[in-house]
Amino acid sequence: MRRCRVRKATKGVVSFATALLALAAGTGVASATLPPLTVPVLPAPPLSDDAFYVPPSPLPDGKPGEVIRVRDVPLSSYQGAHVQQIMYLSTDLRDRLVPVTGMLLTPLLQKPGNDNPVVVGTPGTRGLDDGCAPSKQADLLEANPSSPDYEVAEYQQLVALGISVVVTDYEGQGTPGDSSYLVGPSEGRNALDAVRAAERINGSGLSSNSPVGIAGYSQGGQGAAWAAELQPAYAPELSLRGVLAGGVPADMLLEVNHLNGNVTGGAGFALSTLVGLNHAYPELDLDGRLTPEGRQIINHVKQSCYIEDFAAFGTTTVGQVTNPDVLSDPAWQRAYRASLLGTRKPGAPAYLYHGTADTIVPIAQGDMLYHDWCARGASVQYEVIPGVEHISGFVAGAPAGIQWLADRLAGKQAVAGCHEVGLP
Repeated sequence: MRRCRVRKATKGVVSFATALLALAAGTGVASATLPPLTVPVLPAPPLSDDAFYVPPSPLPDGKPGEVIRVRDVPLSSYQGAHVQQIMYLSTDLRDRLVPVTGMLLTPLLQKPGNDNPVVVGTPGTRGLDDGCAPSKQADLLEANPSSPDYEVAEYQQLVALGISVVVTDYEGQGTPGDSSYLVGPSEGRNALDAVRAAERINGSGLSSNSPVGIAGYSQGGQGAAWAAELQPAYAPELSLRGVLAGGVPADMLLEVNHLNGNVTGGAGFALSTLVGLNHAYPELDLDGRLTPEGRQIINHVKQSCYIEDFAAFGTTTVGQVTNPDVLSDPAWQRAYRASLLGTRKPGAPAYLYHGTADTIVPIAQGDMLYHDWCARGASVQYEVIPGVEHISGFVAGAPAGIQWLADRLAGKQAVAGCHEVGLP
């Protein structure tokens, strides 16, 4: 039976909104109180001549997970790891091959052999501009100050435990073109193919026998959960042992309506989903629905990273940039619903976590996924973290979740069944 939960704020918790607005003020990003439809001024993006992120044309023949190219990162933000940027083949929602970039962190103290454990990191929101790509932030000479890598500590914890980490940038993030932002089935494919690629890289210490984990938070929690649901059919050869997913937007139609015009939830994130959904489903024809002001705003969103996405778009709604409002369009609603989680049993035991005061992804979404997976026979541990919001939930929940995942990779069995912990 579902239990009622008393949710109250904890003193001393710094809100995500406060943290990002402080960062925004330091970087010159426009205020979150901008009036609707004020188009933020965007400086010209720096030009890049980095050919590594430009895919070959035509793409090489191969299967999903085939490696296109690899290069070492000589000056990295990661300690105790050999860091490589990678490009590999994945598939889009029409089963066409697409190039995806990412990075591989190999522990310097990795055990001998080729069957070492690996976790695929599914990153949280970084923004739509190619310069926001997670793999680019690993290179201190290429890092973008408007897209700091907030998942360094999580990946470093895994590396310190002797576990390799392969991180996907997702389709279109890093490479030219738009990304499938918050389109779950695309993210899940990209994550599973990143593992396949890592196992094929010479000297990685990985192979098809390597124990595999999945870890992500927020958008990354969606990507991790989708990878877990897709794995039995899409990549059954992977030895998946566990999935860690926090702050998961399980129902994107509910989530985009929650974010829409929401200054404390990040109106820019809702606008970004228009780009992501339109890229995955081009028949939606976003360009034909944009108002003149909306076209300027969406062009700005495409060139922004996550701090600006949260702080620069005020209470601007989807209905103010599209005419008619695409959120009332059945075709767009169906496309959002195609990312609904909980319709399949994940391919391994799961650890979910969520803060009760989350204003970006309400905890009702985590509750929903937990109960849906349990109803399908999955083994799930659900950590409810009282009084914390989105970023605080990540900071509070990730360390214990990483240790849980490391135990699964070490061969320790998860407790069977479903268990909700952390209730006040």
